[in-house]
Amino acid sequence: MTSTTSKTVAIFGATGAQGAPVVKEALSKGHTVRAVARDAAKIAVLHPNAVAVAADLSDEDAVAEALRGVDAAFLHFPMPSGPDDSQNWAAAFFAAAHKVNLPLLVYVTGGPSGDRFPSSAIVDGTTQGMTAVLGSGIPSIVLQSAVYLENLQPEIFLPGLRSEGKLDYPPIPQTMKMQWTSHLDQATLAVAAMSRPDLAGQSFEIGTPNALTGAELAKLMGKWVGRNVAFDPMTPAEFGTRVGNALGSPGAAFALTDLYGAISKLDGDDMVVDTDGLEVKFGVKLKSVADHINGWGKS
Repeated sequence: MTSTTSKTVAIFGATGAQGAPVVKEALSKGHTVRAVARDAAKIAVLHPNAVAVAADLSDEDAVAEALRGVDAAFLHFPMPSGPDDSQNWAAAFFAAAHKVNLPLLVYVTGGPSGDRFPSSAIVDGTTQGMTAVLGSGIPSIVLQSAVYLENLQPEIFLPGLRSEGKLDYPPIPQTMKMQWTSHLDQATLAVAAMSRPDLAGQSFEIGTPNALTGAELAKLMGKWVGRNVAFDPMTPAEFGTRVGNALGSPGAAFALTDLYGAISKLDGDDMVVDTDGLEVKFGVKLKSVADHINGWGKS
């Protein structure tokens, strides 16, 4: 079971979509939190009850100071802007972690990873990252997220949802159940994991309860937008092109086409995660996809 003993934890990416919920969850559990990001002023505004620590992931000394004396740390790597960013961040972080003898790292892959998925640039990258963390010599727990539920919120992903009642994302077969991971459930599991050094060396596929077909998801999204919604999926290539054009990024277009092309090769329940087992393993209660969408408020 998860220990309730208060700990001192460092949470990297504290102002981002993934890290910020982890800070809030850790504070709610009574932990002392070092909220780490590049902009200390932004941290202080977003997390007034945390200790704001400014550090760039490429700065080994700054990372070491952020980690010094903590019981555990949370890490995910942000979207790289250059080809060497991820490698440089990992080298600096693990050098710093070894320097201060970090007792436990909880690392999230930030997307689908592992052998259950056909090869793609993103899956291969997240899997390599997971392997590197587990082989780093730092006691680590890896949480393998699925596709993030919050992807359903931006207009860029679903431009026809409100105007046409058209749910054309995710680009998956009609019969396939998509496994989602909410940032909030990920935070719940990450904070629980930071009190579980006995699980170091292991990886866990994580998700939000109730994997859904596109039609099942459309009903929930219809309640959110207040109209009938039908699932009419795009192809992976169409989706990649849409987002890549909106971002002005051919690289994003390729990566997303490649990722969803891999995911769409699955069928039925191939992507479903055992969330009941996660709740038992980590001693937590996760919210359903429906509960999360209901909690978004009116769109």
